[in-house]
Amino acid sequence: MKQSRTKGVAGLAAGLLAAVLGMPVDAASTMQEEADFPSRPITFVVPRSPGGGSDTITRLMAPGLEKRLGQSILVENKPDTAAVIGAIDVAKSRADGYRLYVSDNSFYQNPAVLPKLPYDTIKDFSGVTMLAQGPVVLLVHPSVPASNVQELIALAKEKPGGLTYSSGGIGSSTHLVGVLLNLEAGTNIVHVPYKSSSEALNALAGGHVDIQFGGLSSAAQLIASGRVKALAVTGEQRDPALPDVPTLRESGLKESDVMSVWGIHAPAGTPLAHRQKLRDAIVDALKEPQIAKRLTDMGYTMLGNTPQEHQQQTEEMVRLWLDLSKQVKLSD
Repeated sequence: MKQSRTKGVAGLAAGLLAAVLGMPVDAASTMQEEADFPSRPITFVVPRSPGGGSDTITRLMAPGLEKRLGQSILVENKPDTAAVIGAIDVAKSRADGYRLYVSDNSFYQNPAVLPKLPYDTIKDFSGVTMLAQGPVVLLVHPSVPASNVQELIALAKEKPGGLTYSSGGIGSSTHLVGVLLNLEAGTNIVHVPYKSSSEALNALAGGHVDIQFGGLSSAAQLIASGRVKALAVTGEQRDPALPDVPTLRESGLKESDVMSVWGIHAPAGTPLAHRQKLRDAIVDALKEPQIAKRLTDMGYTMLGNTPQEHQQQTEEMVRLWLDLSKQVKLSD
C-alpha cells in the first residue's frame, strides 16, 4: 500500500510539473525520477568471489552509502575468471543508476585479451568513479628456492615451463604482471587462472602453484605466518606494510610494474546527475576515518575521480592495453 501511495504521489507531482512547465508528462516523470534518485535499493555487481579486492572495498563502503543515500546497498557476486558475466549483466541493465558494475583491471584489459567480448567496454558503460588502486605482490611458496626476484628468474630459466603462477583471472593485473615479467625477464612461467585472487592465493598457500602475483591485503596474514614469501611489490616505492620488500623496479624489472585498480561503472546512458550523486556518496563514505584507515592498512590508495574523468580514463586504459597487445600476446 505504501509503495502504491508513493507512486501515486510521484505521478501527481510529475503531472503538476508538466502542467506548470508545459512539457509532456513522460518528460516530467523523468525529471521527477531524477530528482528523487535513489528511491529504491542499489545493487553493486562484483565480478569476483567474496574475499577479493572488489568485494572487500564494496562491502566496506556499503554501510556509509546506505547512510548517505537513504537506500539499501546490495552486493551481488557474479564471479568468473575473466570478469565478463557481471559486465554483461550490467551492460544489459536499465540505465538508471540502480545496477552498477565494480570493475577491476580485467574490465580495462579484456578488449586486448578477449577480442570477441559480447559487449563494448567504451560504448556500453558510463564511468562513475575510479575507486582505488593497490600494489601487486610477487609471492612464492616457501618450497621455491628463491629469496629474491633475480634468484626466481634464474630458477625459471633453468626450468622453462617448470614453474607456475596463479592469478585472479584472465586479464587481471595479477595475470598481466606475469605476462610482462615473462617478456622482460625472458622466462616461461606458466599461467594458471582462478576465479578470484583469494582462490589464486589459496592455491599458492596449498602448494598447488609456485608463484602468485596477488593483492597485499589478502596476502598479509599468510606473509606474516610464513606460509608464503613476498619477493617484490609493484609501485614506485616500497609499501609501508612491507618495508623490507623491494619494488620490482629495485629488482631490475621496470616494464612489469602494474597496479591493481578498482572502479564503478553504470550502463551507458545513465544520467550524469545520478552518476555524480553516486560518486559523491562513494567518496564521502570512503573518507570515514575508520573505513579510510582500514583500507589504507590493507594497502589500498583511495582515488575518487569524477564520472567524466573516469570515462576518459577508461578510454585511455583500454587503448593502452590494446596497443600493448600488438606487441605482446596477452591471452593464454
